[in-house]
Amino acid sequence: MIDLDMEEIVTEVGRATDAGITEAIRIYTSGGGGLCSSSDILTTVTTDSCYGHAITDSKGNSVKGSGAVRTIKGFATAGDAKMTAWTTFPIYKAYYNDANYADTFITAAATHTNANADDMNFRSQMIKKGAAYMAVWQYVLHEFEDAIADCTGGDVTANDDSVHAWDEGWAFYAGSKTGTDGAVTGDLLYGLAASRASNFGTTGASDANSLALAAANAGRDLITTATCTGATAELKTLTEQMTIPLIQGTLKYAWESDPAQTGSACTGQTAPFDASCSKAWAEGWTFASAILPQLSASAAAIVTTNLAASAAAPMAGGLAAVKLAIESSYPAMGVTCDGVGEYQSSGVVFAGAGKCMDPVASSDAATAPALAFGAAVAAAALFL
Repeated sequence: MIDLDMEEIVTEVGRATDAGITEAIRIYTSGGGGLCSSSDILTTVTTDSCYGHAITDSKGNSVKGSGAVRTIKGFATAGDAKMTAWTTFPIYKAYYNDANYADTFITAAATHTNANADDMNFRSQMIKKGAAYMAVWQYVLHEFEDAIADCTGGDVTANDDSVHAWDEGWAFYAGSKTGTDGAVTGDLLYGLAASRASNFGTTGASDANSLALAAANAGRDLITTATCTGATAELKTLTEQMTIPLIQGTLKYAWESDPAQTGSACTGQTAPFDASCSKAWAEGWTFASAILPQLSASAAAIVTTNLAASAAAPMAGGLAAVKLAIESSYPAMGVTCDGVGEYQSSGVVFAGAGKCMDPVASSDAATAPALAFGAAVAAAALFL
């Protein structure tokens, strides 16, 4: 039910007011579900989320068995305590030189300014997309890795019951609103993957959600039988499929925020850029920030220069350069051109957004993400 927090955050930033931004950050920090009432705090149930609290405290949507309110900020700041031994988090921490990189991004977004853009659109997009696609995204991987660690340690019951952590990973991926058949896509990673698959023509049995679900089910079964190595292979697939919608989002909004693209949100614009263009630019930067640590050093530098929230203009180097830079890192990221697809509408591919061809020829295509930290200082300088 952490997705109910995400739903409230989306609603609040959608108000496009300072008060809405403030409330969105409060929900991100303390949880949603409203505040504890006077009667709530009088409860004698020690596992109730309002027990021992005040009327200024959040009641919570996602509440742990202990009564503690689960928060997205808690996800964003759990890295050093829970994830330093995992595969993906150390790469992101090293790139940003910040264990709480997602929290830094989200909280700084609340006061972000750029004289050439509409600040409210930047703040709104960076808060809501940063929360879902940076903070929750990394925490989902944490839960899957935690389950594998339990398996490897010989205790698959370490998280309350068999593969509990693995199940939590999928719960945080899909959320409570997807329904048993996934027909309602919701506000978390499942919803993003469904939306981007439609944008990029990758819907069907081979889309990111279908492949991620298959890997999650296979990993669950392997951990149940203590086949830990096999679960590690499924984690690799999950990471790759969870990354594809982030790539698609970056490519979509790189196109939409490029003033040179006819029909984009920024067509023909120069500074100051209007609200629609600023929204696309902000979305492009937030999606890009979610994949930069997985790109090669040279690719990350190109993407940052073109989409950074602090830049004087979006996409100054043009779509082709950004698209090629991202595609050059596909082999190292474990994704394919077919898996990403091409940005389109009703089957008509937008100019310059066609599908690449595997393998991508690039001098830095095989650079391992863990070694791609040469651009970290430059990226950090342009972070917000």
